[in-house]
Amino acid sequence: MSSIIVFSVYMSSCKSEDPYSTNCFVPDVAVNQTLNLSLPEYFRLQSLGEYIFLTGGNKGIFLVHNYDDAYYAIERTCTYQSDQECSKIWVDSTNLQLRCGTESDTGFVECCTSKYLFDSRVIEGPSRCNLKTYRVNASGNTLFINN
Repeated sequence: MSSIIVFSVYMSSCKSEDPYSTNCFVPDVAVNQTLNLSLPEYFRLQSLGEYIFLTGGNKGIFLVHNYDDAYYAIERTCTYQSDQECSKIWVDSTNLQLRCGTESDTGFVECCTSKYLFDSRVIEGPSRCNLKTYRVNASGNTLFINN
């Protein structure tokens, strides 16, 4: 019994008090958006494989109409070292993946080597977690995005 208590105390002392030091921390923020796909700025989302960037979330939201005909609202904060200013998700259109880094005048600047699929799943890099997603409900030509 005493060895269980000692082990528990030892394990709890190994935890960091800084939530940003963990590999998967992305702060929670309220998200509640409604999009009318009939409006010109959202019309392209009616086609498979199309995407747009939205304001909201922590560093923005990436909304994609994936090839499985589902809509995904993905937080643009990389799940690896999310407190870094550069840890923002961008589209790599050469291989249809999401990457962590920043866009600049000279091209893409990688923040970490994490790469993700359009449905938010991590496929490469130091991140061990999928990107944070928000609920998307469709009703006719209207999308409701929330958490």
